[in-house]
Amino acid sequence: MEVGKMKRLTISLDDDTIVKLEELAKKDGRSLSEVVRAAISTYYDLSLRETIPNLRRFLDLISSREYVVIDIGLWSAIVDEINEKAKDDFWEMVEKVGFEHGLQFKEMGLKDLRSILKLLEVTNWFKVKTISEGVYGAVLTTRNELKLVKKFLEGLFKSIGVEVEFSEGLRKLLLKRV
Repeated sequence: MEVGKMKRLTISLDDDTIVKLEELAKKDGRSLSEVVRAAISTYYDLSLRETIPNLRRFLDLISSREYVVIDIGLWSAIVDEINEKAKDDFWEMVEKVGFEHGLQFKEMGLKDLRSILKLLEVTNWFKVKTISEGVYGAVLTTRNELKLVKKFLEGLFKSIGVEVEFSEGLRKLLLKRV
């Protein structure tokens, strides 16, 4: 950034923040102003990409002890084994768990397809892509989890009373509200 294009801004900081700012400047070999500009730029980028709200949601989920973080290789091995050996009662249980989550989401006031999928996206089961108005793609982490995710979502949407049409791809579920 050119010096001539700079605007001077006076701000007030508490002692703790000043110590942190000075430590960062010393560590990075930057001026205090450079550190402040970098911090504002990073915060701006994170806020616009919904990274901060998603991190908060993720931390809430993990700290509630209702979710776990698992290595993708291990997750893939578990789902392979489930797909190979699970009986109908297992798939009914997965749908029931989804149903219970749906009841929680309903209490939270979540009823539309997009907001539910975006909340679940934080759990890293899938990445949500908007295909068209009211149609979303759930891009899965691995293709072998398709049946598991679909059964879970079927139970979830059933409990909320939302009819969803599913179309299966290789590593993607398309969801359309009926």
